[in-house]
Amino acid sequence: MKQSFQFRFSYILLLALMIAGCSDNTTTSSQQAVDNTPPPSVAAQPTTPVTPPAPDEADLVIQGGQLIDMVSDDPTVVPIKGIVINDGNITSIIAADSNESLPAAKETIDAGNNFIMPGLIDSHIHFRPWTPDAAIWRRTFLYYGVTTLQDFSACGARCDVVNPNEWLGEYKELVNNSPISNGPTLYIGGIKLGGPESPPQDHAYNLHSIDEVIPYIENQLSLGVDFITVEAELPPEFLKVALEEGARRRIPVTGHSHDAREVIELGQKFIEHMYSITHSMTDERLDEEFFSPDYDYLMDMERAPEMIQYLIDNEVFVNPTMTSRYGRLSHRAASFNEEDEALFEFGQVFSDTPEAFKPRIYAAYQLDEDIEPQRLGQMREGFEKIQEFIRMLTEAGGKVIAATDTTDAKMPGITMHRELDMLVDAGVTPYRTLLGATRWPAEFLYKDDIIGTLEAGKVADILILADNPVEDITNSRSIEYVLRKGTVQRAPDDCSVIEPPIAQTCL
Repeated sequence: MKQSFQFRFSYILLLALMIAGCSDNTTTSSQQAVDNTPPPSVAAQPTTPVTPPAPDEADLVIQGGQLIDMVSDDPTVVPIKGIVINDGNITSIIAADSNESLPAAKETIDAGNNFIMPGLIDSHIHFRPWTPDAAIWRRTFLYYGVTTLQDFSACGARCDVVNPNEWLGEYKELVNNSPISNGPTLYIGGIKLGGPESPPQDHAYNLHSIDEVIPYIENQLSLGVDFITVEAELPPEFLKVALEEGARRRIPVTGHSHDAREVIELGQKFIEHMYSITHSMTDERLDEEFFSPDYDYLMDMERAPEMIQYLIDNEVFVNPTMTSRYGRLSHRAASFNEEDEALFEFGQVFSDTPEAFKPRIYAAYQLDEDIEPQRLGQMREGFEKIQEFIRMLTEAGGKVIAATDTTDAKMPGITMHRELDMLVDAGVTPYRTLLGATRWPAEFLYKDDIIGTLEAGKVADILILADNPVEDITNSRSIEYVLRKGTVQRAPDDCSVIEPPIAQTCL
């Protein structure tokens, strides 16, 4: 019994010494690794994670309102208690029946019963920053609620004068990140990619070897490009490499094409304009000068269901650019021209538009006086087929994008609302039309994690409208407030957003 007790005592003593030795070794090793390690007695104490204190007040709170967040595929309008914004992002959206209170804020907006939705995205423009209208562009896009632009060529026909390689990334940085708002957020496509047989163009870079495709993409990305644009003459094998590289890098690849089916088979997910779809729906081989609306009457509408299913199965976004290609044929053409004329008057939003641009702007909604009756009839027939195709596509679940192809011959900002009008005229519901101007273009750009819908954590690009655009698309013009990155760009009583000149309402 005594031996057993001695054995147990010796075993316990030995075990205690071993534990003490391990503890000493661990402490010594830790102290050698980090000189300022506290003594073991202090380091061993449990610590409580420190939560940074909540700010005393939010940057901005939108009180009340009816939320159209564009998250759902179906129309959803929900009353809310408010939206909390900090550092240009949405911190939280508080439900109307929540017990959570709205925080104090440096700035508040009372939305009342107004309608709150994401800022609009124009997915096809050609911004010209050096032309006299550059300031007008930046101001009026925001004024009409367009908070994001997707630019489809750095300098267009002026690349012989302005080298985009010298200013591309710097200009985007200035527009997007200037402490003083300088316009909508700009995503750029750089110089178009052409092939060995492409005609010489100042605004395209023609490759001569398939081995040049990836270095070209790397060069464009180094300049700050957000997506790659291609010309229709780019050989299929070149395009395939570009599409595969784009998919690998999550960089969109898009541009012109002669035959929609051919480029979709290679992996292209975005169709610009309707003429490549028309080409895929006729047996006639149309020349490279083929454009809408000249040949759309040749569409074989019996092929429409198959083509539509092909687009949906391959998750393709279709951008018909209605105002650019078919504005002259719309029943709204005369009213669009009348609206432009009124906006050019003194004290109105576009009164400082250069006189040289006005005839080209009017021409966008005017038919040539000497157009032959037969050709005019063909154009009208083609336009009706395009409208029918778009209606069938959207009813089947296809994604139709709202984009204007705005250049210096278009009215920036207001044209986006005309695009929405023409899509609804074609048979797209108002809500799906708005999806094509918010969430879907963000998805194509791989930017849907930050823009396109109103959700906590996303950029606070926000429109507050007096009337419900889901009921009537023309209500998208009933703008009370425009916010870009949480900063108010337009407000009912703020005249600064439309200077110069001073608006008549501010006199």
